[in-house]
Amino acid sequence: MKRKSFLNPAMLCLVCISILYSCKQRDDYPSFDDEVIETMPTDSIPDDKEIEPVTKTIMDRTDLIKKFQVDSSVALTTGLVRTHIRYLNKLDQPVSVQLLKADLSINAAFPTIMSAFDDYLYVSQPIGDMAKYNEKRSGGEILAAINGALSTAYSYIKNGRQINVSTTNIKTKEKTRPFFAIRKDGTAYIGNCVDTTKFAFEPYDLNQFGGLVSGTEWVRYRGHSVISTSEVVQATTAIGLSSNKKTLYALVVDGGNINFSVGITSNDVATLMAALDVYDGFVLNSGTTSVMVQKTFTTDNLNPIVWNTVTKPLTVGGAASISGIGFVKR
Repeated sequence: MKRKSFLNPAMLCLVCISILYSCKQRDDYPSFDDEVIETMPTDSIPDDKEIEPVTKTIMDRTDLIKKFQVDSSVALTTGLVRTHIRYLNKLDQPVSVQLLKADLSINAAFPTIMSAFDDYLYVSQPIGDMAKYNEKRSGGEILAAINGALSTAYSYIKNGRQINVSTTNIKTKEKTRPFFAIRKDGTAYIGNCVDTTKFAFEPYDLNQFGGLVSGTEWVRYRGHSVISTSEVVQATTAIGLSSNKKTLYALVVDGGNINFSVGITSNDVATLMAALDVYDGFVLNSGTTSVMVQKTFTTDNLNPIVWNTVTKPLTVGGAASISGIGFVKR
């Protein structure tokens, strides 16, 4: 006869408890029900009591700056100063402006037309890389640079070679498209006419230019502001020249970022340039291509020199352009 075995009640209780604990959820098991709280990066703006002279001029002569936030200036070399201005516009929106002022009268710094890979090709390149490639033949050090044309739809002369002038009819028909050029004697020039029915067209010879890049729309012409029907607020790159052609301004306004800089309208660019006594000025390009870079020395042996982006374009480093304008230390 087989013997019957029975579990001790105490033993049975221990077995049940161990089974329960073996099925218990691990303490380190991830929970997918927890709410993830994302924190936006803070934009810390220091308290600035000292206002740069150029910012003061803009504030005194225009109503663009509803609330001044901060500004700073740095002399890249004798006669070449970069100023960064941040403010709230009339709609309490943030705006960030990078302004280069070049004193061409003292011959310490001068502009140069840059091309992708310092070549004559219909290709594009980020402005920081473009400055690196173009420095060797620039006649000095490229300390800063801005974007030029986005595509081959714009006129373009490099080292006296007329790479693209017929496609925009700058040579024959289209006399209203603005362009910035550097004569072979080194002097800066802004050409063409905003309206040939209202102003006398000033003729020129393309063969006298060593470099040229055209833009999109006029903002200043012969001391007058050009009123635009567009109210688009966006990132913008513009250039302007004084009446005696001795002072050159390069302007880059960041855009598309409601937390940093929304951008600027063409009419506001005209107002800003008027405050700076710009005689002729125009928009080179707008949007993701708008960028300004500055030469920087590093401790990296592989890359001892880089051209850092001082603006904040939506595309890192700025979208590629086919041309640019460099500012060279002689």
